Amino acid sequence: MNNANKNIAIQSVQTRQMFAASNVSLATGTVLAAILAFMQRDVVAHEVVLAWFGLIMLVISARAALVMAYQHASADEETVTHVWLVRFRFGVLATGLVWGSAGVLLFPDHHPQYQMYLIFMLTGLTAGGVISYSADLLSGIVFSIAVIVPLAVRLLIAGDNLSVAMSMAVILYQGFMIMSLRHINKNTIENIDLRLEAAAREQTMQVSEERYRLLLNHLPVGIFHYDTHLTITYCNERFADILHSSTARLVGLSMTHLKDQSVLPALLISLKGEIGYYEGYYRATFSEAAGWMAMTCAPSRDSQGVIVGGIAIVQDVSKSHAAAEEIKNLAFFDPLTNLPNRRLLMDRLNQALLSSTRSGKTGALLFIDLDNFKTLNDTLGHDLGDLLLQQVSERLNTCVREGDTVARLGGDEFVVMLEDLSEHALEAAAQTESIGEKILVTLNQPYKLSSHAYHSSTSIGATVFNDQERSIEELMKQADIAMYQSKKAGRNTLRFFDPKMQEVINTRADLEAELRSALTNGQFHLHYQIQMDNALHPVGAEALIRWIHPERGLISPAQFIPLAEETGFIVPIGLWVLNTACAQLKCWRQDPCTHNLILAVNVSARQFRQPDFVAQVTETTQRHAINPARLKLELTESLLLENIEDTIATMTALKAIGVRFSLDDFGTGYSSLQYLKRLPLDQLKIDQSFVRDITVDASDQAIVRTIIAMAKSLNLKVIAEGVETDEQRQLLLNKGCMHYQGYLFGRPIPIAQFEISLQRID
Repeated sequence: MNNANKNIAIQSVQTRQMFAASNVSLATGTVLAAILAFMQRDVVAHEVVLAWFGLIMLVISARAALVMAYQHASADEETVTHVWLVRFRFGVLATGLVWGSAGVLLFPDHHPQYQMYLIFMLTGLTAGGVISYSADLLSGIVFSIAVIVPLAVRLLIAGDNLSVAMSMAVILYQGFMIMSLRHINKNTIENIDLRLEAAAREQTMQVSEERYRLLLNHLPVGIFHYDTHLTITYCNERFADILHSSTARLVGLSMTHLKDQSVLPALLISLKGEIGYYEGYYRATFSEAAGWMAMTCAPSRDSQGVIVGGIAIVQDVSKSHAAAEEIKNLAFFDPLTNLPNRRLLMDRLNQALLSSTRSGKTGALLFIDLDNFKTLNDTLGHDLGDLLLQQVSERLNTCVREGDTVARLGGDEFVVMLEDLSEHALEAAAQTESIGEKILVTLNQPYKLSSHAYHSSTSIGATVFNDQERSIEELMKQADIAMYQSKKAGRNTLRFFDPKMQEVINTRADLEAELRSALTNGQFHLHYQIQMDNALHPVGAEALIRWIHPERGLISPAQFIPLAEETGFIVPIGLWVLNTACAQLKCWRQDPCTHNLILAVNVSARQFRQPDFVAQVTETTQRHAINPARLKLELTESLLLENIEDTIATMTALKAIGVRFSLDDFGTGYSSLQYLKRLPLDQLKIDQSFVRDITVDASDQAIVRTIIAMAKSLNLKVIAEGVETDEQRQLLLNKGCMHYQGYLFGRPIPIAQFEISLQRID
């Protein structure tokens, strides 16, 4: 670029910078002018102040119009830039002259403080002008002189020593500003020159880079560059083709976010200055591309030899790897079912034992043998026997989770290895049993073997493991022994190797079977625990279910309620409780001593979320012809953890017919205050864990006090459960709790005893 063109380019940049900064300087000037006029109005004639302010606003408006015209104009011709710069300079001159006139027109005689304020304002404005107009030396000098010189002259005219001294100081300040302006302008011009040179060099580099990209895009291998943060800065078309993507989508991608991060170690090695290699299976992050690749990566250095990233060469080796994989399959997979064979199972079992030791999680082995398989081979032939084995393998794969292993040992023997089961042995055994039962049901379904319909049963032996104390051979032997125990038990069943564990599972299964018959056999009963107010008058009771087994006697709810929840049998049980409670309310309605009592019924989350729960409650209250306001449903805080909107809708629908609600065990779970205030509750029930030590534990006292205060703010009643001493009751009363439930007033008892106890209270 020759000097003439260079000067024109610099002047063009100067002009753009000057006009770009004008909006801020004009806005600042407007504010400063308003402040100055306001301050001088008391010491200078109002007409002069208004005239000066009007003049400065006129000049500022004209300059604003000039800025808008520039922003909408075209500056393609060489002469246009110069014209706009001249116009800008005239605008600066006009602004400076008007501001300079303030040094004369707004200079107040006999008011030193206002004089000093005016001097401070104009010298500060000069400094701001030097910065704002530093891109154009002439504009800065013109503005500085136009603003300061009239003030210096006015001070000289004053004639006194102080004014003359201040005038000289202002002139010196003016000289300093001009020298500073020259220095700043020089730096600005140099910066503009450097930017223009950089732009020219960049254009040259772009041409060279385009040739480089053309070469790379026609190579038969994929190439990409990356920086020290593992972000792709360039890739060729072949690399994009391998990943079934586009260069636009890949450039800028941070490889630290890849779902398949197996390539990262090789890339990181290259950033240490070494050559990195990777060959393996790869799944693309943003496409369906998947396959085997080979990659070589090397560091990329700048002119000082510092590593600034890397370059990688990628080849798709899927075809060659497929051939090698087929050879591997012959060594590790059963050719008939394509399941892992004994060799691969042993390797995975060893890894599972190591993983179990590290994580503490439990694993399990299920040894599966088809009953009477030899008879099938002897009668229908080995071809149909092989067909059965293939169908069994397919069904087994549908019964297990991702990450579990299904293997064929040979003949009709299969093994299922389960990983990541519960850390607790009993829970792990229950999980194993669940999967084993699923396998039994699935394999018992009829098979279609060519034109033959065939039914088969299965014997399964199971053992669990969570450490390395037992060898692989010992685990396999235990599962095999358990399988033979299953055959001795009549086949088509599951047996565990551990006799104690088998006994626990059998007990649980028996309890589940008896639970299902308990309802039809009338073994459930409701016991009632009284609820009192602060005057020790009965206000209601809580209905608590009890299971009285004809052989086992009273079975604790802690034993059968969790099982009922897990199996879903809690729903019919809950409906029975609701119906029995409503029937009792109907009986109480006839007795003056009990017709005002409110009966509380616990409702499980699973029962509450039944689609027809509102209809069930409505129908039950109508069928028994009771006042729904005498029925109180106690809900747990777990209902607030999910589907909060559905919970609110269900409660609102029941609230509309008069049913009351109490939030049970409050404080032990999780209650969002945001949702709590939206729930149509009537009562909060303080959990007995806070009541138990309330007389000696300051923390429990603080918690109870907070719950009561929060309930009052939400206009809710409070009842405390687990009250066993009068001292506890008195302390609760002092804190504002007016309702109580606990052994102090009575234990849960059958209805006949409960009604007798009511008569004694009366």
